[in-house]
Amino acid sequence: MKVLAGMVFQGLRHLRIYGRYGRGGRRRPLWRPRSSGEGFTLVELIIAVAVGLVVIGAAYMLFTVQNKQLGNQEVIAEMQQNARAAMDIVTREIRMAGYNPHKTAPLTRCTGTTTTAATCVGIKNAGANTISFTADLNGNGDLTAGTANPNENIIYDRYLNSGVYSLGREANGTKYPLIANLDSLGFVYRDATGAVTSTLEDIYEIDVTIRTIAAKMDPSYPANGGYRTYTLTSKVNPRNLAY
Repeated sequence: MKVLAGMVFQGLRHLRIYGRYGRGGRRRPLWRPRSSGEGFTLVELIIAVAVGLVVIGAAYMLFTVQNKQLGNQEVIAEMQQNARAAMDIVTREIRMAGYNPHKTAPLTRCTGTTTTAATCVGIKNAGANTISFTADLNGNGDLTAGTANPNENIIYDRYLNSGVYSLGREANGTKYPLIANLDSLGFVYRDATGAVTSTLEDIYEIDVTIRTIAAKMDPSYPANGGYRTYTLTSKVNPRNLAY
């Protein structure tokens, strides 16, 4: 503070502020430059403190704004990263739906609009907000849920986990959250002509939409109650359903 005061008053060394008239008709100065051995006057200290407070206040405001922006960027980055990671995993697994290296019994192609057949390979439930499918990844001709056939019976959906909507992945009856803060999950099923279909054996392409939502509210964001969202859409061709 002493250094700051010295800088402020270097320009006042030759300044004189005059008040009432003194003896001899001359005005006497209210303030005059001090000698090198004198300390700061009360007026000088008050002005120095005021200038210091202005500088500190400006620095604090700048820090607050920058810190807020940094926090918002971290929330946005997490939201986008969750959406990309989920889309990568979901589309990669859907692409393997119907994998049956032998293409023979006992496994058969799933048919109808939904099925629970134990030996059905392919899309088993083509829901608007959920999808279930099977794939004989180890090629043993068996889709029975268990440790012998890991990741061969998959279900994706949106569910409430510990008060937070999440993307659920169920494998062989065991469910866990893939990502948190999932705002919506959607699937559209199309046949070879591009028309929307609900018939399992006609599914040729699947549109997958994943929308994540920010974990924290941003008061400066005007839409959606202050919660930002991020949407990804991808088209998947389960190549193993072509046979």
